This record gives sequence, structure tokens and C-alpha cells, in this order.
Amino acid sequence: MMTSLDGRVTIEVEARPGTTTIVVRGELDLATMPFLAAQLALAGQDRPGRLVFDLSGTRFMDCGSARLIAAAGQWLPGGGRPVLRRPGPGVRRVLELTGLDARCEIEPLAVGSNRARRCAPVREQPGADR
Repeated sequence: MMTSLDGRVTIEVEARPGTTTIVVRGELDLATMPFLAAQLALAGQDRPGRLVFDLSGTRFMDCGSARLIAAAGQWLPGGGRPVLRRPGPGVRRVLELTGLDARCEIEPLAVGSNRARRCAPVREQPGADR
């Protein structure tokens, strides 16, 4: 199910057996936090064993929204922590500054991702053109 709030944020909730994934695109701030809270309340009714937040499309997240996401782990069984998938540098910085990164599992980028890497310059070898 996908829902949107005035073009500022789009939240898509995908519930599968054992795992609920919440895809957030846009901005999470004081104005959009109640919308996120409502979507989390609905997702929590399914009692998933694992809760994944795909934050790859989240351009901004304030401290209140970060606290809300981290607190979602309270209703996961066995003291599980919410998983944050591909948070951008700005979102990750908010999590680190608030210490909330310790209350979440931050999923690394997949092998073969499109992340740019710095490569060593190629040097021509003498006689390589033969």
C-alpha cells in the first residue's frame, strides 16, 4: 500500500510473512512525522518479526522522525531492532549525532551496487600496443 502527503513524503508499506518493509521517499520532518506514525501504527498491527525501513529515497530526516523509527523496535519480538536500508549521508549523520544508530541495524550496500569507487589510474606498459 502506497500513501502520500502533499508531495512531501511518500510511504509504501509492503507486508510479507515475517517481514514488513516501509519505503520512505521524500522528507521526514515535524510536518510529516504524524503521517509516518500513522503508517507505523498500521504496520505494527501485523506484528512482523522483522521491520525494514528503505531510506534510499529519503532526502531529509529530523531527530523526531529518527526517534520514531528507532522506537519501532519496541514492538518487535525478542528485542529486535529495526533495519535501515541504504540511508543517505544526511540521514545517517542525524542517526549518528543522536546515537539512534545504536538502536537500529544499518544494512550495508549490496555487493555490486552502483556506488562510485575511486580507481587507480591506468599506466601504459612499454610495448603494450604490439
